Amino acid sequence: MSKSYVALIADAIASRELPPAARARLQADARAAAKDLNQRYRRVLAARFAVTLGDELQCLLPTPQPVWHLAHDLRARLPTVDWVVACGRERLLRPSRHGPEMDGPCFHAARAAMDRGKRQRQVFAFGGFAPALEPLASYYSALYWSWTPRQRRAATLLRLGDQAAAAARLDVDRSAISHLARRMAWPLVAAGDKMFRALLETG
Repeated sequence: MSKSYVALIADAIASRELPPAARARLQADARAAAKDLNQRYRRVLAARFAVTLGDELQCLLPTPQPVWHLAHDLRARLPTVDWVVACGRERLLRPSRHGPEMDGPCFHAARAAMDRGKRQRQVFAFGGFAPALEPLASYYSALYWSWTPRQRRAATLLRLGDQAAAAARLDVDRSAISHLARRMAWPLVAAGDKMFRALLETG
């Protein structure tokens, strides 16, 4: 039986509506982020991040364990736009260390999840995973769109670390992050995230 992989595709929402200079900056930032992510996650990547279609990134993972942290790291590095992160878990037909050169059901599942996510206005979407993951992806996306851009940015950083680290990244006092977290009912969010992440990592 062929081994399954996780193809991850991240697409900037409404990037084609950006002014030309802003889109050019986004594409340059995406290339720089891909380089940094490849270095940081080199031990868990089956194929390195590559920029495709100008401002879309994709990579291949041998397991779903890195997806949560990697997706939020990507959002944190590229905060000027919102991102749909789609994952497909299936077989791989054409192995390569370079994402754009690969093909197979895992990439087809990720692309189908991306298309569905865009239609349903989801920012996390999955194909080939346990069906129980779907309502959690919907919960995550509904929360995301209910927050202000500042709250979304804070949530991404809190999902990567603690309040002190988030405050440092945003260059604000920790009290400002504490206030935001209270308004966002963060303990409840964290409890939902824990369930979401546990199910995601089991595939």
